[in-house]
Amino acid sequence: MSDLAPVPPAAVVTQIYAPMFVGAFLSSVLYGIVLVQMYTYFQLSHNDRLWMKLLLFYLLIMETVTTVCDLGIVFEPLLLKFGQEDVLITSPWFLRTNGLFTCLISTPVQIFMAWRIKIIMQTMIPFVIIVFVALCALAGGTWLVVTASRFPEFAEFNSSPEAPTLWLVSTAVADIMIACCLVYGLSRKRTGFSVLNSHIDRIIRVTVQTGSLTAITALADAIVFLSVSNTTIFFSWDLMLSKLYTNTLLSSLNARGVSQAAGQKHAGPNAFNNNQAVSLPSRFSRAVPPYNSFLQLDNPASKTQEEVYELADDPTAVEDNVEQHRSSYGNKFSITITRTSITDVDGVINGPVYPPKAF
Repeated sequence: MSDLAPVPPAAVVTQIYAPMFVGAFLSSVLYGIVLVQMYTYFQLSHNDRLWMKLLLFYLLIMETVTTVCDLGIVFEPLLLKFGQEDVLITSPWFLRTNGLFTCLISTPVQIFMAWRIKIIMQTMIPFVIIVFVALCALAGGTWLVVTASRFPEFAEFNSSPEAPTLWLVSTAVADIMIACCLVYGLSRKRTGFSVLNSHIDRIIRVTVQTGSLTAITALADAIVFLSVSNTTIFFSWDLMLSKLYTNTLLSSLNARGVSQAAGQKHAGPNAFNNNQAVSLPSRFSRAVPPYNSFLQLDNPASKTQEEVYELADDPTAVEDNVEQHRSSYGNKFSITITRTSITDVDGVINGPVYPPKAF
């Protein structure tokens, strides 16, 4: 028995690895939520582009890898090296890959959100800036792997703060920019329809909540790492950071299918039965109007044909089209709003389908 190595003090082991255990546990829980959301997405979103489905499949693979690594962070020192004093000095091997794997998930998500902003705002400027900042975060995560491999001891964690600072600050800045641009872009898309405005408000609230969650998590990670030396407390939330990005993206995508399914249930099976879709140009329409109102015009002179017109997002365009048909049909026609929706060119942002409304 005298040949056995002394067991490290339990208090020291707890101080170092308890935050990592909490982070690995939360990461595993969020991974389960990712699986549920992935299943929901592939059940609801059948018409999305192939590259979007490949992106989500890539994120699923990366989340699986990061979850295994997170569990390995606590498995190695607490089980494989149980009782060895080396676990109090040298960080687990899997811990050194954490920054890079997180960036390999967060960067594609941020670029995807930047693409959505480009669609909404119809400008490349915020897209280019956000992509640049996201790539800076990826560079910081890659740099962190190199420095963590060179300085694996816990006492040397603060010897090279540039890499984690570049990673965490850049990713937080990108998240804040994404949230601000989405709020600004969506706020400019308000229409004269209250149902659309209420849906836009809901999207804005979700955008602020999710964007602030990832930004605050990354900033808290950076602040604690830089201000408090010889601590691992920040791993309590650092290890689950990648799951926040994936769940944020999946929740926004799955909200489309839920809204559409609910709207179609209320709208009834015959809302668009045997309708002829005609796109009316309007002087108020934009090149790619992200908000549309679909009006069903019933002509009493020809009951065998109903026409559906796609109008611009400006509510005055409705009045123009009403006057146009008033001159053609006299006053013998009615207008029924059969569907109001929010969409972009790839169907990434969609609003609910509402019951018919006549006026």
